[in-house]
Amino acid sequence: MNVMISRDVLRARVARIIAATRFPFVDQADWIESNTVIANVGSNKIWSIDTPDGEVYPSIVVLHADGSVREFGQVEMEGDVTETRVPLWRLLSEETGMGVRVKKFFLYVPEGKELIAEKMLEDNGVEYAGLRTWAVREGNLIVKPYKTIDEEKDHR
Repeated sequence: MNVMISRDVLRARVARIIAATRFPFVDQADWIESNTVIANVGSNKIWSIDTPDGEVYPSIVVLHADGSVREFGQVEMEGDVTETRVPLWRLLSEETGMGVRVKKFFLYVPEGKELIAEKMLEDNGVEYAGLRTWAVREGNLIVKPYKTIDEEKDHR
């Protein structure tokens, strides 16, 4: 029996796995262990950005020990990679911490959506550290780097 799960459940699972395996990478020697990583999805939405239109919850939040934002990751689903998401991506970019050269904003899109996401980010001047694709194959989450702007070590 093949039972489908909802988009929200899938997004939460993808975000949790990315948060657990990429923030930090398992072999990342320069990670500061006092950083806090939050998979900010599903019933675990605990960290938000207050805006005039209400609270915004980035999918993945990484905080320094002092509570300031180090980086954000946003997980998008099929059908989400549209111009309507650009204001959200811009907000997350503007509100995140600074990397070496650019803001530490990572966007995760379904495999096959990377070209359109890249065009929207760049055409709209949204600063980002990395664009990644994700897919589920045989029950496993596959995350691939598509474009890395900031630190080469992040391109994996």
